[in-house]
Amino acid sequence: MIEESLNPGHYISKVVSETMPAATLPLLLLMGFLFLMWNFEETSSIPGPGYCMGIGPLISHWRFLWMGVGSACNYYNETYGEFVRVWINGEETLVTSKSPSMFHVMKHGHYICRFGSKLGLKCIGMHENGIIFNKNPALWKEIRPFFTKALSGPGLVKMIAICVDSTREHLDHLQEVTTELGHINALNLMRCIMLDTSNRLFLGIPLDENAIVLKIQNYFDAWQALLLKPDIFFKISWLYKKYEKSAKDLKEAIEILIEQKRQKLSTAEKLEEHMDFASQLIFAQCRGELTGENVNQCVLEMLIAAPDTLSVTLFFMLALIAEHPQCGRGTVMKEIQAVMGDRDIESEDMPKLKVVESFIYESMRYQPVVDLVMRKALQDDVIDGYAVKKGTNIILNIGRMHKLEFFPKPNEFSLDNFEKSVPHRYFQPFGFGPRGCVGKFIAMVMMKAILVSLLQRCHIQIQKGKGLKNIPKNNDLSLHPNETQPLLEMVFVPRTNMAKNQEIK
Repeated sequence: MIEESLNPGHYISKVVSETMPAATLPLLLLMGFLFLMWNFEETSSIPGPGYCMGIGPLISHWRFLWMGVGSACNYYNETYGEFVRVWINGEETLVTSKSPSMFHVMKHGHYICRFGSKLGLKCIGMHENGIIFNKNPALWKEIRPFFTKALSGPGLVKMIAICVDSTREHLDHLQEVTTELGHINALNLMRCIMLDTSNRLFLGIPLDENAIVLKIQNYFDAWQALLLKPDIFFKISWLYKKYEKSAKDLKEAIEILIEQKRQKLSTAEKLEEHMDFASQLIFAQCRGELTGENVNQCVLEMLIAAPDTLSVTLFFMLALIAEHPQCGRGTVMKEIQAVMGDRDIESEDMPKLKVVESFIYESMRYQPVVDLVMRKALQDDVIDGYAVKKGTNIILNIGRMHKLEFFPKPNEFSLDNFEKSVPHRYFQPFGFGPRGCVGKFIAMVMMKAILVSLLQRCHIQIQKGKGLKNIPKNNDLSLHPNETQPLLEMVFVPRTNMAKNQEIK
């Protein structure tokens, strides 16, 4: 009795064994274990789906892979509220569409890190390399100044003339890309113009536009497909080989162009005439500051940035111009004619084009391309009253925030939304803070210069029933038209032809 009183576990086992069959005890223990697992979850006051024995994180990650990042974020915000906890790859992830939360994250330096699959980023060359998804803050800080220098200062002024020349040259060859019905794939045209302007300013080597544009599209598809894939995906070679090949094809094409640049620099009599972004990187490699892999990835990212996002942004703008003639033929064109008349746009015209700027801003708000930002907390913090642990992933659902807060007509395309000055925290198409978009100023210059040059020369028309709302879109890493659908064609009518037709009438 003394031994049993000192060892209660022995006593309980004896009683249980005497009162129930032997097979029942393991079953009860299993049920107890499952009950504990069901309820074992770090309690959180943040709204969102439940943990449910680990099923919640699996469903959450699957939803992001199945729906796409942007669509999944909208689903969770609509379902659970504007500040939500989910999981990606088993990691706690917060999705917010509240302006105070976004302002806090963008402002502070302990959110400069991004997140994504290490193996996926390795496959496309972005793991601890380049600037876009480099998750190593120290390396990112070393590389960013090269981009900052190239995308500001004298480059802004040069880019205006480059955009005008490139737009004019591509419009002069429109017949080559016009179908028998008079239609043009406007998105591909924008991609070619964007690639050409980027190449002229940052690399300066002749290239096959159509071939490189196709490689960029395939590279982006790979990037988007691999970014959040679980590690097990990369164990099955046939699943990811096509994406690996797409990334390799573009990287090899860029390497060839950079080698041509090296040869050009080695034979140049006056180096100052050839100093650009690629040249600065190559000389930094010669000084031992960068590796050849760094140089290749940085040039690749500089060349894909505009064809990847700005081209789609401009495509959406052209569709909105065609759908809203009061903007295209009305306020926007009246301002262009008042400021410049028949001459090309110049640097001093930029600040005078207030209506054009409002149109660009409203287009980016109403139909965004990059409508989310992905970050990782580098230290413990508090956001919107909720405790955030170091290592937590955060997605800023900017596109949704632009439809929820401040704007008088949030669900309409209207220049009234920018009639008055918009506080910084309510409109963030490029982000801000230490990891804000380094190219936001040159992006505005390029969009203004190309849009104005296009509208001065052409009247944009779309086919009936094929407007922006009718174009299927995929909202994943960014929001792009579904290019499997034949709804991307537009008609570019030269304004000289329009004037002649009006004279005849």
